[in-house]
Amino acid sequence: MTTQQKVVFEKVTKLFQRKGEDLEVLRDIDLSVAQGEFVCLLGPSGCGKSTLLNIAGGFERPTSGRVLIDGESVLGPDSRRVFVFQEYGIFPWASVWDNVALGLRQLSKDEQQRIVSQVIELVGLKGFESTYPQELSGGMKQRVEVARALAVDPDVIFMDEPFGALDSLTRLSLRSELIRIWHESGKTILFVTHDVDESIQLAQRIVVFTDRPGCIREIVPVPMEHPRDLGSPEYGQIKNRLYDLLGVSHQV
Repeated sequence: MTTQQKVVFEKVTKLFQRKGEDLEVLRDIDLSVAQGEFVCLLGPSGCGKSTLLNIAGGFERPTSGRVLIDGESVLGPDSRRVFVFQEYGIFPWASVWDNVALGLRQLSKDEQQRIVSQVIELVGLKGFESTYPQELSGGMKQRVEVARALAVDPDVIFMDEPFGALDSLTRLSLRSELIRIWHESGKTILFVTHDVDESIQLAQRIVVFTDRPGCIREIVPVPMEHPRDLGSPEYGQIKNRLYDLLGVSHQV
């Protein structure tokens, strides 16, 4: 990872109108994400994590403040940045191959062939190119989403609880796959989650949010090499710190 700043949030505040009144969702968010960094946004539901991601992606405008990517203000969506959501956005009438190739129509057939083959192998779907979504498991559908995102060679990947609808074993498997893909591709990733373990297993830094209006309570570094030992004392210390910040009891 370099120290070059890729995504910079400067005093980002967001208000929505609800029944004629202002609802403040985010307040004074200051955050810098380095080129090639993997950052998780962690906090309770409704604290503005997804809204912040949408602002960074250009789908929402901040009420005040701004977001810079590569030093330029984000004013709207940009093909250099892609989203991966919890809900499957793949087309049921299209094969895995055609879904992944969706953003490559402007390229020659040979170039499409090269890129699609490369990313399908990278996400572990080789041999399923002609398969349709209804024949895939939930985890495989999410791999298609990730492959489609990688195919357009984005600068930044925004991921909004992409594994939230999956069972626990599939989530663990896909987290490991995502880390492998991130190491191989070097992409900058901002990943929204409310799962403490997921954030520790994935991120280099975890940005912990308060309840609404969402403010940054603390940024917690995770100085552990991948793959991470879930039973190590260091892992436990970080987990306890996150629970403290979120106001959650360590016991059940």
